[in-house]
Amino acid sequence: MQAFISGIVPLSTTEWFGKLSAVIFFGGCDFRCRYCYNPEMLESRQEFLTDLKVITSEIKKHEDMIESVIFSGGEPCLQRMALITLAKHFKSKELKVGIDTNGSKPNVIRELLSLELLDFISLDIKSPFSNDVFSRVTNSKTFFTKTEEIMDGIKETINVLRKYHENVELEIKTVIVPSLVYKKEDLLEIARLIDGLNCIWVLQQFENEKELVDKNMENIQPASEKFLENLKEFCLKEYPGLRVKIR
Repeated sequence: MQAFISGIVPLSTTEWFGKLSAVIFFGGCDFRCRYCYNPEMLESRQEFLTDLKVITSEIKKHEDMIESVIFSGGEPCLQRMALITLAKHFKSKELKVGIDTNGSKPNVIRELLSLELLDFISLDIKSPFSNDVFSRVTNSKTFFTKTEEIMDGIKETINVLRKYHENVELEIKTVIVPSLVYKKEDLLEIARLIDGLNCIWVLQQFENEKELVDKNMENIQPASEKFLENLKEFCLKEYPGLRVKIR
């Protein structure tokens, strides 16, 4: 079996904080977020095709050092069979398994969780679920898929996580992007959706020092840490049960 794999980082401490992990980056994504700094991973390029045995052999070199394997991308859930096959393999090696996902494929997340193949999930909630904002942030609508359908898929993923959230370590990430996702009411809507989940919500600072999908975004300055702290405090006043971190 082959998969579109854009790269492997054998040792990382940033994908799952507190754990030394190998990170497998899947090529191909159904979103085109304007601030994405992995534009080279968005397409399922022919040169990305890799035999799964090559991937497992590469990770095997570092098995004595790592605690976990994280699937990132791109969007790993677009390659369901390869994802499940790799997750089963690494779980059989007694490694923990995690995924970084945009949540657009709830059935894949549900299957992975029902098979007890995930120990960690990092869910990127890109924006509040209004057509205008979500469309401007993700550029994910296609001729075949409406924005409403994509948002409904992510909401369904959140519902799936409500069923399984006690069995996995769960992180929700929202990148704070001036001019796109920065308003208090935007964050409050996301807070409402995730309230009650056993998760950490990370308000992540936008980065403009890398090559971005939308070159115009490179001229936007990141929000200050004080601005992020104010957003955090505002959300906690309304939803004091949330655990919010700034990154």
